[in-house]
Amino acid sequence: MALPRNRRFARGMARFAAAGALVFLYRYTDFFGREFDRGADCFLHSCDQLLSLLSTPLLPGLAVIFNNGNWLLAQIVIGIVQFLANVPGGHFYVEHPHWPEKLVAKITVLDVGAGAAVHLQTGSANWLFDCGNERNYQRVVREYLHWAGINRLSGLLLSHGDALHLGGTTQLLDDFPRIRVVDNAAPDHSAVHRRLQQLFREHGIEPDNLAAGDSFRLSRDVTARVLFPPRNFSSSVADDQAYVIHLLVAPTTGILFMSDSGIKTEQALLASGLNLKSDIIIKGQHHSGESGSHAFLDAARPRLIIATSRDFPGYERISDAWVENIRKRGIKLFRQDDAGAVTLDFHQDSWEAQSYLTGEIFRSPSH
Repeated sequence: MALPRNRRFARGMARFAAAGALVFLYRYTDFFGREFDRGADCFLHSCDQLLSLLSTPLLPGLAVIFNNGNWLLAQIVIGIVQFLANVPGGHFYVEHPHWPEKLVAKITVLDVGAGAAVHLQTGSANWLFDCGNERNYQRVVREYLHWAGINRLSGLLLSHGDALHLGGTTQLLDDFPRIRVVDNAAPDHSAVHRRLQQLFREHGIEPDNLAAGDSFRLSRDVTARVLFPPRNFSSSVADDQAYVIHLLVAPTTGILFMSDSGIKTEQALLASGLNLKSDIIIKGQHHSGESGSHAFLDAARPRLIIATSRDFPGYERISDAWVENIRKRGIKLFRQDDAGAVTLDFHQDSWEAQSYLTGEIFRSPSH
């Protein structure tokens, strides 16, 4: 015998609401479950659905009431979540679940095109070397930091006045207001850099204007030393006064962060007599398209180079001749137009690098 129309409608609504509740609970768990205690809300929501299902065969009108109550409860829960998400300190991000590792340090070289954003994690400290431009900060850097469970940054180093490297700083300071800033004080023609320096003054931020010979600790296991530029150095080209930073990861692993430095900077480093030996070089591309000279590579003798590379503009692309030179030297190259982001994991006596896009792993000889 067919059910009356109103009862068929009520039963259909109950089933639709039950399915909708399950979808809602799944989405709620997926997007907000890591940030909020949802146990009580989910319990009440499930009870409401159960009452609706039990009452449908006997009292269709009561089932409709329960369904409407279920909808209202869902709206209230969403409103509470949205409200708490906007309260300072009302939410926090949790790292993507993974098997715990005992690392001395971890470095992630993000793929932000021709710019740069490098995350250094050691102990409880989290640093960014550059943060990409405004668009890449929003779409890549910020999303990565949330995914990695970073709720506080210890410091931000700005390599030079290139918007592709520091254009996202204003938004970053909104997201992480209490942060140490290391800024390259070499004068440049960058309007973005000048606006940032004005912002620092307005907000009472006093950046550390470090120069060649200065050093700072990221943690007890990682020390950063500025190799270039010297104090009071000036150049008409921003790339020629970019920071060159040497990182020492205890006990003996060296990483050379070159930013967009070119031949002139490499020549200055060679003339300084500094020990440039490094296991890893992280580099961008100089606006001339020339960097990573034979003499510089002879002095640095890296085992691995991580380099940005883009088809446009032409000077941002690694040349085939340079790639062949790297191959003949027996140096492993992760070019980011192929590899994407690259992670570096440092153990006490070894390290390994992995490409995000290809999954390829390169290990230090002692691994």
